[in-house]
Amino acid sequence: MDQLLFSVEELSHSTQHILPLLTLLVTGLVLMLLDAFGAKRPILWVTAIGLALSAGMAGLHAAPGSEVVFFGMMETGGIAPMVHIFITLAGLFTLFFLQDYMKRQEHQVYAVYSLLVFAVLGMILLANANDLFMSFIGLETMSICLYIFAALFKTELRSNEAGLKYFLLGAFASAFLLLGISILYGVTGFTNLTMMSQPEVIERLQANELLFYIAGGLILIGFLFKVAAFPFHNWTPDVYTGTPTPLAGFMATASKLSAFVAMGVIVQKTQMFEWDRLMTVLAAIALFTMIYGNVVAVQQTNLKRMLAYSSIAHSGYVLLGICAIEYGFEAVLFYMFIYTLMNIGAFGLVGMAEEKLGDNDITTWGGLGQKAPYFAGALAIFLFSLAGIPPLAGFMSKYHVFLSAIEGGLVALAVVGILTSVIGAYYYIRIIVRMFFQEGSDEISSLNLNFGRGPVAGVAILAFLVILFGIFPSLVMGPIQAAFEQATMMSTTLP
Repeated sequence: MDQLLFSVEELSHSTQHILPLLTLLVTGLVLMLLDAFGAKRPILWVTAIGLALSAGMAGLHAAPGSEVVFFGMMETGGIAPMVHIFITLAGLFTLFFLQDYMKRQEHQVYAVYSLLVFAVLGMILLANANDLFMSFIGLETMSICLYIFAALFKTELRSNEAGLKYFLLGAFASAFLLLGISILYGVTGFTNLTMMSQPEVIERLQANELLFYIAGGLILIGFLFKVAAFPFHNWTPDVYTGTPTPLAGFMATASKLSAFVAMGVIVQKTQMFEWDRLMTVLAAIALFTMIYGNVVAVQQTNLKRMLAYSSIAHSGYVLLGICAIEYGFEAVLFYMFIYTLMNIGAFGLVGMAEEKLGDNDITTWGGLGQKAPYFAGALAIFLFSLAGIPPLAGFMSKYHVFLSAIEGGLVALAVVGILTSVIGAYYYIRIIVRMFFQEGSDEISSLNLNFGRGPVAGVAILAFLVILFGIFPSLVMGPIQAAFEQATMMSTTLP
């Protein structure tokens, strides 16, 4: 009887703390009903209100320290509310571009809005999970929605190819992750991350060194597939190319944000950073990811594929922060939020011009600065920021990641990261030079770029934030650091 009362009390306590998640769940179900009954007009607004309401509730219900609910399955304190807000903002920013893009492509698939909400829900579950089973549930919830995004245009061969390839990549990631979880459970007897961080469990892991290396390696491989790190990046550019452009920007940012946060939490709580061989392999992967992504991006003539390969390079930079997790977790979260702003803006602009400029060939963008100066200027802001040019936010995000790597003793990797950033600056600035300093074709001179209010507002907000957080990075970095400090100062209590 006492156990039953305890369970009911814990369930009631947990429900109060997961109201932001329940808001997303209800929003997704309402969107499905609206689509089923043909009420198309309010769908966009219901999606936006649901995401904004969930983000607001996450901020209001933020716990000062680390707190877990649902019998230790979910984290609701510390950095969890901030991660929740960042991911929901990624969904909101994507909405600015999505409806206009779908209308211009003559593919009005209204189910995409409920899928976007469920994808956000899965990403939050993955990032804020305190149990490996919950991590897997969040990962699969997110992945199923992303598979459908990739194959959304069923009548187009490229979209079908993207969906199939992404499904195969996801299947490999899930298989590796599940096998690693099962081995780790066999060694420790737990899947709960708080329990795994206890000294006696850490000693058990140290006594089974070989099994832990295998389990830890498999779990990391599962996440490396999701963040498109070398050599697990295969087909990722093909997937982004075949996916509707605003959704490709969402996939390249929000999904990586959740995966990197989940990876960082697992590395911290299982103390993987103390296992030198495992961290050496991860550092080597970061090295090759930075080099490969930037070198191959230089060779691309398609702007969308160039952004896809550059996203691989950015994964390498974030992996530096994961390798220096004791010094760099704050930098990882800051980097991924800024990267989300930059990349959603860049992909959004590419999607806005996609119908007018053909298949995103770089040569067709020549002279665009004279024909559409505001459009080209906004794209230049995002590309300069992605290149890490001060005083934009991209510079500050790279600064913090490289600084954390240096503080963690990864000086050589930080130097390679800086050098590969120079390569990245070349192919980003090449687009800007082409737009503003090269003559346009006859097609450009007769081009008529008319956009809806939604995409224009989205670009303006994102460009403003990229400039603002570049000049005042403490507006984001300060709350992130405060959340980490509070989480470490207050002990986590299991119900």
